Amino acid sequence: MRKSTVSMILFCAISAFADGGYTNHAGNVIAGWPVKLTQKEVALAEGTTNSQLSTTNSQPQTSNIKPQTSNSQLSTFNFQLSTTNTYPLSIFPESEQRRIAADFGQPRVPVAVKRAITGAEKAMARSRKRAEKGLCTKEESDDFCAKSAAALKSYLDKQVKEGTITPAERKALGR
Repeated sequence: MRKSTVSMILFCAISAFADGGYTNHAGNVIAGWPVKLTQKEVALAEGTTNSQLSTTNSQPQTSNIKPQTSNSQLSTFNFQLSTTNTYPLSIFPESEQRRIAADFGQPRVPVAVKRAITGAEKAMARSRKRAEKGLCTKEESDDFCAKSAAALKSYLDKQVKEGTITPAERKALGR
């Protein structure tokens, strides 16, 4: 592997672990990942990462017979939970509370967005049932479902752009 490729892999792996903090009302970052969420409290697990990059023989070997090769080894990241702390949700602003909920997998989205998702899912299910009963062709049903899914995706993207839902909530919705 080239040195720049190894550096890029290392950077991406480290940045994946850097996102585990939430800012409270005082502006302090509280590190951790949500492992338990209730209406009033959140349990955040703090972790440590043990990582090292070891390269051996990183210089390319060249000869007339063998192609150019490089022997590099990248060790894996070991993630270990060390402690879990419980905090009242009231110490976090509303935007952080919503981000915590989304990171936990239970996004708190507005009712209008929930209704739009539910309506699109029901319409697609109805279309599939109609195709099963022979009231429309499977191709017509698939076309309708594809258009409905695209419209829902567009709607959710627009809601993120307008600030109605956060990118973390959008990601947690899985649409």
